Amino acid sequence: MPRRRPPEHSSCVKRRVRTGCKTCRARRVKCDESKPRCQNCLQRGLACDNSVQLKWEQEYESRGLAFGRQGRWSKSRVPPSGAADPVMEWCSFPIVQCRHFINFCYGDFDDADAGQECDEDLIDDVDIGVVGAGQMIQSPTAYPNLANVDAHLLEYYLTRLCPLTTSSRRVPSPFAELVIPLFSIPGQDDILQAVLALSARHRSASDPQWSRSAMTLKGGVITSLRNRLLDPTWNPQILVVMMFLCLYEIVDNCDHRWVIHLRASKEVIRRSRQLEEGRRSKEDLGALTEFTERFFAFQDVISRTACGSSALFGVEYWVDRSQPEDIDSWMGCSPSLVSILCRTVEISRLKTQDHIPRDILEAESAELEQRLEAMQLETEISPLDNAPVLAAELKRKSVLIYHHCVLYDAGPSTPFVRQLKREILEETCELVEAGFAAGLAFPIFVAAVELHPTDSQLFWDRKNGELVSGRRLVLETLEAMEKLSLSNIARTRSVIQKVWRMRDMSLDEDYEPPLSRGEYINDWTVFVGPYSSNISLS
Repeated sequence: MPRRRPPEHSSCVKRRVRTGCKTCRARRVKCDESKPRCQNCLQRGLACDNSVQLKWEQEYESRGLAFGRQGRWSKSRVPPSGAADPVMEWCSFPIVQCRHFINFCYGDFDDADAGQECDEDLIDDVDIGVVGAGQMIQSPTAYPNLANVDAHLLEYYLTRLCPLTTSSRRVPSPFAELVIPLFSIPGQDDILQAVLALSARHRSASDPQWSRSAMTLKGGVITSLRNRLLDPTWNPQILVVMMFLCLYEIVDNCDHRWVIHLRASKEVIRRSRQLEEGRRSKEDLGALTEFTERFFAFQDVISRTACGSSALFGVEYWVDRSQPEDIDSWMGCSPSLVSILCRTVEISRLKTQDHIPRDILEAESAELEQRLEAMQLETEISPLDNAPVLAAELKRKSVLIYHHCVLYDAGPSTPFVRQLKREILEETCELVEAGFAAGLAFPIFVAAVELHPTDSQLFWDRKNGELVSGRRLVLETLEAMEKLSLSNIARTRSVIQKVWRMRDMSLDEDYEPPLSRGEYINDWTVFVGPYSSNISLS
């Protein structure tokens, strides 16, 4: 017979502790649930584990155990006699193939050799002081009122940043030729602070201790810019300050903040052109004003190619430009090529509208293609002697690929695109290895997002004579460009990898291209546009 309980404990029912530590449960002793360590573990010097333990019903059923309080509890793993075997229902998993995995770093490939690091001495060899025949830029020591930190940042701007803005070491950078002389003009302290802020932010990428200085300088520049905008007198230096703030945000995160400066610049330019010539400041520097306006207009065009958003600076800005066929040292191409690119973006947007006749758009598309074919440049073998022409030709080929993708619905498997993107990647790699990366963000972006995931576009490595994947070549080139370009390469790389992932997942058998007005949307609009907003490819 069962033992009778004492009367004094008849109303007290002992219950099992369910919140005790795992150590006591494993030892099968009662836990007092003290925190942070129970008394049992404290006295015996054991580790008291109070973490949450997840239990899965399918796992218990596969082991022949009851889950929780369901059924009859048993220590035996063998189900009771006469009981039916537990039915296990497992989740169905999709078929995972090798294409669903991306090599995010080129070190993940079979070849463990890392790409050759870019030699920073290539930048040191640039003759920064020469801006023209017999004219020299003043060194930071020419400004005795600068503090030691400011002089250091100004020297960094001259020797490190300015060479990254042109594709030639023999052509002076407009960021040095047109901006540095402003420091000797009274009342231009905010321009100097904007230059120093950009230098500090660029330095903080490799040395985080400059982050605080960059943010402090940026705050002062924004305050000064707000005061300038409240002044009714038109001042051409306003755009210079906004240009450096725009570059700051591009180097920083390349998010929507740099687009804010881009949109504001359009309004400043519009308001300034409404003023009469006689009301303009006597310090109106024509070359500087033209350069800053072209800076924002080019940023607008080159960024809209990826996402296809509406234009701020239309095609009319690029009409009647002086010497339109000459290569601009900063843009890395001619204004004529930019005008074609701008019109291509606009036609791609007009294709989605029903009120525009298709035959008119097709005729204009054919005309733009003919102009692109006629602009082919003769390039020399050595990039050291002909880097600007090589960079301009790469951009022309990139615009041609973009033209076929958005207007003729071409894709990665189109033979014309396959051939051009191979040439772009190989020639871009040669320029980067030679130390030139300015203005190459757009060509490598266009070629990279058009790499087909099934063939992987194999290339010959000239160093070891082995075949390398096109994606690996892109990642290696982007890593080398980080030290040789003012573009935000990290942001460009993240967009490219996102496009690669989306392309790989689209290879599933049940994938169908989306429709718009009964027609299939082209490849660029599906895979590139949705993930490329606010990207800067200058």
